[in-house]
Amino acid sequence: MASDFHTHDQSPALRALISCKKTIPGKFTSFEFHPWLLPEKFDTRIIPEIMTLSGFAAIGEIGIDKMRGPDIAIQLQYLEKMLELAADLHKPAVIHCVKAFDELFAILKRFPVKIMFHGFRSSPQMLDELWKRNITVSFHPQMVNNEIIMKKLPAACGSFGFESDDNKENDIKKLLEIAEKTSGVKNLEAVTDQNFSEFLGI
Repeated sequence: MASDFHTHDQSPALRALISCKKTIPGKFTSFEFHPWLLPEKFDTRIIPEIMTLSGFAAIGEIGIDKMRGPDIAIQLQYLEKMLELAADLHKPAVIHCVKAFDELFAILKRFPVKIMFHGFRSSPQMLDELWKRNITVSFHPQMVNNEIIMKKLPAACGSFGFESDDNKENDIKKLLEIAEKTSGVKNLEAVTDQNFSEFLGI
């Protein structure tokens, strides 16, 4: 089936979790509240009503980014509110995090929410840390050629998948084929399909 764990393409050919602002009939959608696009001041008026989120399969991408967006303190306020909504709705959350792992881990401790870290392109040590915290890892398209990371998949101690993100040229089936060769893991499509279903609870 070849599941795409994170995309901004609103008409994907395969099963995918689409990050967007609206639900799409027959598709799995995740409510996008991207840290890059947040205002410079915290404003509760832009926090969505809980009922408007009920039709989404997940919340996110949400998160914190020290390279772009408003002050990190403002981003953390918004992230806290979105995680509260995810917890209240019993929905998983898709996280965007750049150079803010300590802040992210501190805030996640407070919310009983299933988490997916999207666009992973960090170190093997951070991959282990995310899995230790029971966080699903969605690999950035570039990572399928990273032998050090991909060679960890045969003995993976946590859930993982692959994503096309914001580039329609990133065909998820091709990414899986490359990852199979790099990692040596057979049937990655079936493995990641199961991980996708478990993350969304479908």
